[in-house]
Amino acid sequence: MKRIITMIALMCVTALAFAQNKSVLRPRMEIAEVETEVADMVDMQMEVFYMDDETPRMYYLSLGNLGIGTDIVQLDFDPAFELFIPLGGTLEEAIARMEEIKGYYALPKLSTAEITGNFAFAYPDDKPVTVTVTRRQLLLTKLLEFSIPTGSEGFVRATHISKSDFSSLLSSVKFYRKLHPNEP
Repeated sequence: MKRIITMIALMCVTALAFAQNKSVLRPRMEIAEVETEVADMVDMQMEVFYMDDETPRMYYLSLGNLGIGTDIVQLDFDPAFELFIPLGGTLEEAIARMEEIKGYYALPKLSTAEITGNFAFAYPDDKPVTVTVTRRQLLLTKLLEFSIPTGSEGFVRATHISKSDFSSLLSSVKFYRKLHPNEP
């Protein structure tokens, strides 16, 4: 009896594995990634990627999961939703857009700018959201805060990216471009 139940369960699992919808499991092709670790735990993950099933191709910057809280204290509890910034349809456009974002680190403290982003579950969708980019300073580290409003008074969803991490990601994308000169 156990053998029959095990065989039926295996057949169900196999059938479900092959019957998955294409829109659920979309191929995300990573170009470059930067992880920040705190106390042997991955604190934040940033990456540049494109969706292999999109025509025309579009490159995105994933700023990882956002915390919720105030400008000073952020509580991380949402492991599924990510903030995506569209970078362009070619690697040249993506690098130029990242250079533009890197230029925000040169702004005076607490300067803000608005860019278009996308806050979605696992993959970018077609619902744009306004992302506020604020230049912050933490001791000797220049930071950019990418935030979106939550609807609750005084609370924002945000992530903070250091200049060194962003520069490392940009350098990785430029290196990828040199390795793959024929890629759009």
